Amino acid sequence: MLVSARYVRSRPTGPVRRLVVTLRDTEARRRTERSHAELIATVAHELRSPLTSVKGFTATLLAKWERFTDDQKRLMLETVDADADRVTRLIAELLDISRIDSGRLEVRRQPVDIGAAVGRHIQAYVAAGQSADRFLLRVQQPLPDLWADPDKIDQVLSNLLENAVRHGEGTVTIDVTATASLREGEFAENAATSVTVSDEGPGIPEESMNRVFTRFWRGSKRGGTGLGLYIVKGIVEAHGGTITVGRAPGAGAEFRFTLPVSAPAYLA
Repeated sequence: MLVSARYVRSRPTGPVRRLVVTLRDTEARRRTERSHAELIATVAHELRSPLTSVKGFTATLLAKWERFTDDQKRLMLETVDADADRVTRLIAELLDISRIDSGRLEVRRQPVDIGAAVGRHIQAYVAAGQSADRFLLRVQQPLPDLWADPDKIDQVLSNLLENAVRHGEGTVTIDVTATASLREGEFAENAATSVTVSDEGPGIPEESMNRVFTRFWRGSKRGGTGLGLYIVKGIVEAHGGTITVGRAPGAGAEFRFTLPVSAPAYLA
């Protein structure tokens, strides 16, 4: 408990008219300090590995350039490039967290074709070697016009699909649906678009459900900073939407986020 006292006088050198005593619970401050310490420790750990790799390979190439074949040089430079990308992603995550925590995350709305956006992510996975049969995309038609930040929606989709592919098993199913439809082709003012990403893996333990969107949650498998889903939740909520996690019909993990439809008049 933090206790502070303040004297109130009618003039600087006058008699004390009253004494104000303030009692503050310091637990919230301690939690914030612990969270900041964890963030610093995580960042330091995540930065150390790629930076050590970059330093090691560049120093080796500079000192012994002539000793390596072109294929060896290419392999080392590709590793340096990949590690530089890891550092860039981490810095971007830190900036996102700072903006989310301070309420300064900007949403630049424009028309977004959410079905096409999901399709692009699936095509990228297939081009990288995943089987096309592993993905099932179902898009309800028609959908209301969605006004959202396309870059940030891509960030949400990328994270959820990556989690399903990396940590899940079997088919990754993505359902894009609309809510609050009046009748075919028409939507109410409170219409919304929902995207559900589910897999057929072991799912998320019930006792972990309430921690999925907190900082540093990584589930049973290590790797990554554990910040991705925290950022996803912040992005969705910055759009005025909601995100939930549960069990898929096939017992895997199921993430669903819902975004309200914002008309151009709303943006003005």
